[in-house]
Amino acid sequence: MEIKNVPAPYIDRLINSCRSYPEVKNVSSIKYLISIFDMMCCLEKQGDDEFRNIWISAGRGKIEDFGDFNEYLKDGEASNKKDFEDLWQYYYPNKIKWYNFAITKYADVFYFYIDSKLTLQFNADDSSSEQVYDFHTELIEWLLKLTEHTTILIQNNVKDFNDFIDANLPHKKRTGRILRSDYWSIFPEHMQDFKNTISPEILKILKKVKVQSESKTFRYLSAINSGDFFRFCEIGYDANKYFDKSNKILTAKEKYIAMADGRDCGLTMLNEKSYQDFHKWYETEKNCGGHPWEICRGGNSTHISLFVCHDENGWYFRLEGNSRARVIETIKIAIAFYKHYIPFILGKAEEIYRMASGVDYIGIVPETVTPRYCHGYFPAEDKIIDFMNLGTEKNNEIINKAFWYPLPELHLIK
Repeated sequence: MEIKNVPAPYIDRLINSCRSYPEVKNVSSIKYLISIFDMMCCLEKQGDDEFRNIWISAGRGKIEDFGDFNEYLKDGEASNKKDFEDLWQYYYPNKIKWYNFAITKYADVFYFYIDSKLTLQFNADDSSSEQVYDFHTELIEWLLKLTEHTTILIQNNVKDFNDFIDANLPHKKRTGRILRSDYWSIFPEHMQDFKNTISPEILKILKKVKVQSESKTFRYLSAINSGDFFRFCEIGYDANKYFDKSNKILTAKEKYIAMADGRDCGLTMLNEKSYQDFHKWYETEKNCGGHPWEICRGGNSTHISLFVCHDENGWYFRLEGNSRARVIETIKIAIAFYKHYIPFILGKAEEIYRMASGVDYIGIVPETVTPRYCHGYFPAEDKIIDFMNLGTEKNNEIINKAFWYPLPELHLIK
């Protein structure tokens, strides 16, 4: 099989094998990788540590390149040929599959990434082994040919190459944004929770919360004990009706224990009525490495926190929880706090207000990027806190309504 005609499913199998064993020590393979690195150095650096990247591609080939139907049938992954073809089309919807190929170097170690994942690496001072992995050899040879072909095109006319990539790179590989109200018009079911919860009155109060959070226009507390903290948590819990179906009457602290992360650094052991105990604990344990402020446990990006804060004016709180999955709960807590005159600021208040109003943007990240903590992909002024990938439904409608950021252009070293 010629290198240039290797189908994408086969390339993907090589990539997965290399990611499991990325370290290359064979002299011949390292020689090829150095050639790849040197060829890409015709480009201007695109980041720290000699970072450079290009787009390369492979054809998806025939369905036989994807796999053997009888094996899929035997393993239960397909029940008939239509299932098998649908599976092929799902994994390889386009005739061409694009890969982002990047290089970087730190100290004496060279790194090679495909779609932002480390795939190959070698240490310039450690190339004595004669051990050869076939998957290393095959992938490196393919990358060498593609890199040589691509860098020749770039050197011949870098503008034409940039224009070609801009015209042909699928939107699933790009970064964009879509107005939430436009997204709701495509998927009205995603608006339902907001529509059922965010009344005009709620939105009006939320706007006041936003103003309060920006200016800290509230009356600080002169002192606080753990009982106060649990009581304020309870107000938030009750606003969400977490315990409405409970057959047991729980205290505020018991509700906190039921809902919180559990790693409270001794907070629940304090005398609930003692201001002195809480203040002493706060000074020594507030940064204890636990999660005492995680009042509604969840994943890294899906929990809700209520931080106790103190400055020269006194004590107040900071409510955090802006993930799309939990933001309605956060809004209910914020509204309840505001109605009870609890001194607090709402983290990302403007962004949450805009989300509830349907006028914020959802950031669209490439399919190889997990849509969490993606703030760095977008300009700060766009105030994007919610992220998504293009999925399998109504993509053309999303693509047409979205704004797509310009692709970074390649530039030759002058």
